[in-house]
Amino acid sequence: MKIDFAMLTAREILKIRLLTFMNDHGRHFNLTDFAESTSVSYSRAYHVLLSLRADLKVLDAQTTLTKDDLQTAVTMDGYRHWLYTTSLPYQMMMATLTQKYPTIAAFCEDHQISSSTFNRRIRPMKQQLAQYDLQFAANPLRLTGNEALIELLYFMLFSTTITAVGELPAIPVALQPLRRALIETYTNDELYQESTSLAQRRELLITVAVLRWSQGHRYKSLRFAIGHLVDLRQLAGMLQASLGVTPQVALRQLAPLDYLLTSSPYFVRALQPHAMVRLYLALKQHVGSYELAPGVPALSDYATGRNWFANWLFALCQFMLLFRVDPLLRPEITALYQPTDESKAAALAIAKSMQRLYPQQVIPADLRLVQRYLSKYTNGLTLTAAKVEILVTYDMIGVTTDIFNRLLSGIVHLSLLTDQTVIEPDRRDNYLVIYGVDPLAAGFAEQHQLESFHWVKEIAYGENLDRLIGVLRHHDLSLFALDFNNRSHQPD
Repeated sequence: MKIDFAMLTAREILKIRLLTFMNDHGRHFNLTDFAESTSVSYSRAYHVLLSLRADLKVLDAQTTLTKDDLQTAVTMDGYRHWLYTTSLPYQMMMATLTQKYPTIAAFCEDHQISSSTFNRRIRPMKQQLAQYDLQFAANPLRLTGNEALIELLYFMLFSTTITAVGELPAIPVALQPLRRALIETYTNDELYQESTSLAQRRELLITVAVLRWSQGHRYKSLRFAIGHLVDLRQLAGMLQASLGVTPQVALRQLAPLDYLLTSSPYFVRALQPHAMVRLYLALKQHVGSYELAPGVPALSDYATGRNWFANWLFALCQFMLLFRVDPLLRPEITALYQPTDESKAAALAIAKSMQRLYPQQVIPADLRLVQRYLSKYTNGLTLTAAKVEILVTYDMIGVTTDIFNRLLSGIVHLSLLTDQTVIEPDRRDNYLVIYGVDPLAAGFAEQHQLESFHWVKEIAYGENLDRLIGVLRHHDLSLFALDFNNRSHQPD
């Protein structure tokens, strides 16, 4: 989802690009070079600089910024977060969570804007919501639609904007023990490959869920019976007492949250391999001979816990069948990675296998939907002659789509200089090698016992490179040990 672009104006995005440019040059830079790199006039670049200087002075009064030098205590993430939280769309989205305003008119009056300005600034966000079949309701100001998708929308919004849990509305005192119990239950290194960033995102989703429960919102029952990795009975008792609901309702509310925190495409990557095995063995009890995609060799080790991509594809397909939407919703993926006959066949094979797990529940319309959505992600199963060797390090954030999604937004031809790369032994699980047909990259992954993933797509050299680097930095990912001057083919 392009939530970031739905919140920021073109001028604000330029300011972020300018600050990034300054940081990349050690904060001693050439404004003319920035203007040329962004295809804007020098005059416009200078006015963006003046606006950026005014912003930075709000955050750090000691900031000095000239046309070639910057001195400030403001960090890139600090500035991005400030831009997001001061934007009208962000404040409107936060208002739907706080339920502070009875009407849009009240919101406009409080923020001293007209209704036409509100509608103009919120239009891009409405387009993002529509992809999840969510809508704005005016009286009172709130979001309507499937509750699980609403919470995922908030989860992605606050993750993108680096919003801390402490910035969210307060949880009622009566529900705070429930929130703590949920966090303690799902903070388990037997269940997850734990990390600081995973803990932050897990706490964020749990906090949003408990807050929505306190406001009277409830999940719909999931379409299918799903496997669970934790015992929900004690939590159900606490939820029953806190909300005054029946035991059946309490369990029905915990099941979707448990799914989102474990076997959804957002968190399944963070599971320990043995937890993945447990999860899918429980599902296979219904159909003992179940296979993820018969005839697709790359997915043959599904449910062993070793092939995270195979398990992630299962989670992605299950999400699509549960909610009938594509959870990634990135238009540029569709544009850059058009489905092929091979990827359509693989997607349909996965969907038909899922149909065996849920007999008489998955209908032909579901199969068509899954094939349409999933086929652009199964492109990675078919290698071409293209060369893509990118080594990515990340902190096991657990939100697979944040990693996978951003990588898909701009794969380019680069050569990996593995002899310059040092792997920290105690953080081996934090590395992933993405490569095409290059034996050096594959050998490097095997030598260092790193996970490796094939993703190959022919794109002209240099296409989307700036955007790729930007979004990787935006999500705490890092490209390193890359030779940007080594082209895999010479331009004509």
